[in-house]
Amino acid sequence: MNIDISGRHFELSEGIKTYAREKLSVMEKFYDGIDDIHVVLEVTAGINHSRIQVRGDRLKIDARAQSHDMYAALDETVGNLEKQLRRFKDRLHSHPHRPGQEDANAAFLSAGDIWMPDAGSELTGPFVIDRIDSLPRMRTEDAMTEYELTGGHCMLFHNTETSSVNAVYRASDGSSRVVELKPLREENA
Repeated sequence: MNIDISGRHFELSEGIKTYAREKLSVMEKFYDGIDDIHVVLEVTAGINHSRIQVRGDRLKIDARAQSHDMYAALDETVGNLEKQLRRFKDRLHSHPHRPGQEDANAAFLSAGDIWMPDAGSELTGPFVIDRIDSLPRMRTEDAMTEYELTGGHCMLFHNTETSSVNAVYRASDGSSRVVELKPLREENA
């Protein structure tokens, strides 16, 4: 992790550089994909401004703060940065099986069910899904892209946008289509 510190309209002391490096050295505990951190400290009209830019793997975060004391401005900016990194990491690692994030269709997602495409689809079933949690979790757009790259008859996935089981398949006109799958219940069979 590269930390670059620069000052505008004032001379940076070794003390403020050391302080900034110490504060920012703990950022890797939040996310290990950080490549570069750029700190800009500026004094304008007697007000101290602090700006930190973090760049890395799938990461681009900016945080800013101002205060009458440069150390306070830097502390506030680092605090804002930590909050943003936590939110980024939560979004990156959010899983619906964690408490408080249950799927709307959780009652339908039992193992070993027989699943059928919705009526009006060219895709024919049935599909037996032994473990729902083994299906890839992705958005519709990502699933269609993945299917285009890999091909095959169809690709089943757990749609994170609708919390349902979907399939991507090739229609008779050559286009890729997505259809929602519904469990076939014994009372309907």
